[in-house]
Amino acid sequence: MELFTDYQCPTCGAFFENTLRQMIADYVASGKVYVVHHDFPLMQHRYSGQAARWANAAARVGQFQTVEAALYDHQAAWSADGDMEKFISASMSSADFKRMQKLMAGCDQPGPTAAPGGGFGPPPGGHGCALDSDIEQDIVLGEKLPITGPPTFVVTAKGQHIPATSGNVSWPILKQFFDSLL
Repeated sequence: MELFTDYQCPTCGAFFENTLRQMIADYVASGKVYVVHHDFPLMQHRYSGQAARWANAAARVGQFQTVEAALYDHQAAWSADGDMEKFISASMSSADFKRMQKLMAGCDQPGPTAAPGGGFGPPPGGHGCALDSDIEQDIVLGEKLPITGPPTFVVTAKGQHIPATSGNVSWPILKQFFDSLL
């Protein structure tokens, strides 16, 4: 399952809390489903590009799931002022957080986002960093589907590509769908 999300999107947060957590515990951990995460931060979400940078830095130090959970668990709080660092730092060891900070050096707000009508930027005033290329590649990939809005997921099972689905699908429904494929 390829999943395109925006860390500041309320629907993505609900999908993570109500569906993805259970899917990871039940199906990903057992090897039944493999999830490939793609960032699709939207321009209307002021801090979503920066959150995607933190998640990518976390992936590079082996802390993606920890940071993803911290971002979604505290989405309402950091969405108000962009101060996600305190929630991220509290979710891991200080050594891992320091490694992430080094990767984030020079990654000033705002981060890259999907632009209306296609393409990406950061919005005016943005400062690029080394983590942006992965996010930009995800945005380009999402536009090829095309993504109408996050969360969007694409399932491939036994060589068959299931058309992209968007929105907050409940775990019981998604579980039933996976069971039919497995």
